[in-house]
Amino acid sequence: MLTTRLLVVHRTVIAQGTLTAAAAALGYTVSAISQQLDQLAHEVGTPLFEKAGRGVRPTAAGLLLNDHAGRILRAVQDAEDELADLRAGRTGRLRVVSFHSAGESLLPPAIAELRRSMPGLYVMPLVGEAESALRRLRAGEVELVIVVEPFAAGAQPQDDLTRLHLLDDEYRLLLRADHPLAHRRAIDVAALADTDWVVTSGEADYVREATVTTCRRAGFTPRIVAEGDEFAVTQGYVAAGLGVALVPLLALGAVREHVVVRRLRRPPEPRHIWLVTRDGQLDQPAARRMVAALRAAAAAAAPGERSR
Repeated sequence: MLTTRLLVVHRTVIAQGTLTAAAAALGYTVSAISQQLDQLAHEVGTPLFEKAGRGVRPTAAGLLLNDHAGRILRAVQDAEDELADLRAGRTGRLRVVSFHSAGESLLPPAIAELRRSMPGLYVMPLVGEAESALRRLRAGEVELVIVVEPFAAGAQPQDDLTRLHLLDDEYRLLLRADHPLAHRRAIDVAALADTDWVVTSGEADYVREATVTTCRRAGFTPRIVAEGDEFAVTQGYVAAGLGVALVPLLALGAVREHVVVRRLRRPPEPRHIWLVTRDGQLDQPAARRMVAALRAAAAAAAPGERSR
């Protein structure tokens, strides 16, 4: 079995021309160099050097091995360099699953930050709701997921995953600009008992649940007249005057013409947004940097940082 150590000795002897010079270059004794050359010749099954005056010169087999040794050692060095880059997070791939509104608001600035600091790292953004995202995480198909969980910071379960709280995403009320209550800065939900409602539905039905729970807490069941499969569709219904709607801040995006955004006096419980990964994943530099970038993006998106 040829080893890189013996190949280095072999190439150094050829480059230096004598065992004494090679020993000095490598920090070995002449005896150690001689023993390693004997071992290498035994392993390849043929002499690799012959005497030449006070030095040595390679045989045909020695020259052939020298050519291969150069390519082998360069390949080993390349592998070591690439592994070092991977360990440091300078290269590699990081797969991140998020639900739609986090993918629109939190991931873009986080990925942009990583591209500036780690240009050799490829971040693959993927879309999925909590159940499928956590399943893929446990299966090792992705490294990080951003999900809405039904618990606030400090109440997370103790299981096989590592959770980091990113943001509590508050709800806002959307009304058409000519709605009788649109002039108010904060609105009591009870005042909307006779108003039609629009909800956003999808794989995760938390907006419908928040709408129904908030209205029933105010003493009525909302009259739902339309459903949008995306928040932009919901805004379209509100802009057309079909009804009012609750929308989380992260999902609000650009506000359409004829739509106003108002706070609720007694808002529903916010969406609790978490970053989840497998145990040990945060030992990787790329994952740590993505966590820092996502936390910065979440802080910028927090209600206290926004005027709405």
